[in-house]
Amino acid sequence: MLPSIKDIMKMRKNLGISQKDLASGIGVSQSYIARLEKGEINPPYDKITKIYSYLQKSGDRAEKLDIRAQKLMSFPIMWAYASDSILTCLSTMRKNGFSQMPVMSKDRPNIGTITESGINDLLVNGTSIESLKGMSVKSIMTEPLPVLGKNSPLYALYPLLRYFDAILVSDMGEIVGIVTKADILKAVEAYA
Repeated sequence: MLPSIKDIMKMRKNLGISQKDLASGIGVSQSYIARLEKGEINPPYDKITKIYSYLQKSGDRAEKLDIRAQKLMSFPIMWAYASDSILTCLSTMRKNGFSQMPVMSKDRPNIGTITESGINDLLVNGTSIESLKGMSVKSIMTEPLPVLGKNSPLYALYPLLRYFDAILVSDMGEIVGIVTKADILKAVEAYA
């Protein structure tokens, strides 16, 4: 039995695959995938099979690769400070193409995470842009990102990335890098 459209969308997101990349991988337009995920079209069985197969292969490849966190990670890390204004942090994320940033306090790293979706939720729920100017990152940050050692294998990172947008990488207790879902996909493509 094939998964539902909702399950396929969740699987795509958990793997960090964009609608555009999925569309390209199976030979359809990005708008087709968007309409499919919105429930606007009822795809034929062969399309669902093709989508599911593509996503399954992407996940299987990622789990089989013997790659360590140190090779995947980006560094240096750009941190948001708990005392920063939300709009300043949003500007930094947009400028650098990030959808989230780990948060630190003056003397302690990794006390939380700020995400574009968290900021969006505020706006959708009626918070004005003017109000955001006076709000700090601390007021909307979520739980801290998980931390794994630099020699952690991909198969240890992969399950965590199903539930978190990123993982921080440590070396002898010091945080030295960050691995995102996009980094996993780059590795899968490079070694496929």
